[in-house]
Amino acid sequence: MTNDYINYFNEKLKYDLFLKFLIDEKKTKKGKLLEYPNSLSDDLMNKEKKLMKKFSDTKNEQLKIILNNLNFYYKYKIYLYLILSSYHNEIIDFEHYNNNIFKPNSKKLKKKREKEFIIYLKDVIKYLKIGLSMKITVPNIICKKFMKDIKPFKKYNFLYSFLKKVYLKKCRKTIGLYALPNGNKIYEYSINIETGGIKLSPQQIHKYGLKILPKKIEKIDKKEFYTSKEIFFNDCKTIALYIYDNIIDKYFHYKPEKPFDILKVPENLEKTTSLAYYDELTDAVYINLSYYKECHRKSIYSLLMHECFHQYHFKFLKDNNVDYYKIYGFYNNAFIEGFAHYMEIYCEDYNDNNEYSLLRKARLVVDTGINYYGWSYKKAFNFMLKYMPKRKNDIHNEIMRYICMPAQALGYNLGKREIIKLRDEYLKKNKGTIKDFHHNLLINGTISFTYLRKILDL
Repeated sequence: MTNDYINYFNEKLKYDLFLKFLIDEKKTKKGKLLEYPNSLSDDLMNKEKKLMKKFSDTKNEQLKIILNNLNFYYKYKIYLYLILSSYHNEIIDFEHYNNNIFKPNSKKLKKKREKEFIIYLKDVIKYLKIGLSMKITVPNIICKKFMKDIKPFKKYNFLYSFLKKVYLKKCRKTIGLYALPNGNKIYEYSINIETGGIKLSPQQIHKYGLKILPKKIEKIDKKEFYTSKEIFFNDCKTIALYIYDNIIDKYFHYKPEKPFDILKVPENLEKTTSLAYYDELTDAVYINLSYYKECHRKSIYSLLMHECFHQYHFKFLKDNNVDYYKIYGFYNNAFIEGFAHYMEIYCEDYNDNNEYSLLRKARLVVDTGINYYGWSYKKAFNFMLKYMPKRKNDIHNEIMRYICMPAQALGYNLGKREIIKLRDEYLKKNKGTIKDFHHNLLINGTISFTYLRKILDL
């Protein structure tokens, strides 16, 4: 890394409040966030543009990628396209974190953050209006779900009222990016961002997804499905402990001091979050118990491997004192999600067509189908139902995800594929053991695959 990259990161840290919080939180463990990080403020955007200009002549490859992505972001006003999300609804998340996770020094400080959040929401309205003038709107299905979720919060009635009286009737019936001005170009940009620079077109990804999906799926005995939240959650904790006790030592040099933290998704977040996820802010794996009837014993080993190795990944980075600019400077989503998905293959009796592997394969087809080929909600739902016939609620939430976060879900399978290629080349050249490969894979942070390949000398 050249000094340009480090200097850029340190200067960005001065005004990027969320980035600053992530790093301060790692140091203090007090969960304090003094200001709300308004990503839509004119001040932040102006500072970002000045910093981009300052480093425009950089020779650093990583920084070049970041700056090219930011130039595209501002040129095509990407912030107008996905401004409302029913998947991880910002208002619900803010209320939850502000009241339960962050620990302000006083009520006054908490009120201050709430005021800052309201300023952010007013900026949301401002940009929704600009989007309307440019015929850029969120899908009707997303706006309706967003409104339903925020209606109970009376202090945000000004946003609800605007959506109900002005915005909703102008929302589009289509659900994919393809239907918007420059939609296909923006989707291709999103793929590049979310896959860490893996150079694949939407057409190639769609075709690849269809190729790797099986023609038939294994039938699951009804007795394998869970009948209570308690049994489901206890099994998740048991498997997580087994992974800690038995899997880590086989494949890694480093082992965290404590087992994985497995918690229940709070009830107020169940309807807007996925089945399971790792939350870096609280450093814990969360299980959404509302999906228990759709889960079965044969699949959750793979699920827990994925989420536990997210937690392992970030504990590794912290405990090995990896520089923050290496962790948060590039932040390759396909590396992060791909690594967790890759670790699933080390399940005992691993089946590449288990439920979660099928889901990651189907995402390649459905995400591109919706955002590039113009699939309807019904077509996307019916396609996924063929591979997950017992998981209607989860499928609905997945489709919301592909609409609200185009290309993000592609990183799982594509990242896993890239890591397997790196592993096989590394071992073939006799550069070390599987433990050595995993150590060298993670020790350089969440960098681009191109740069990682050079570091590994492959």
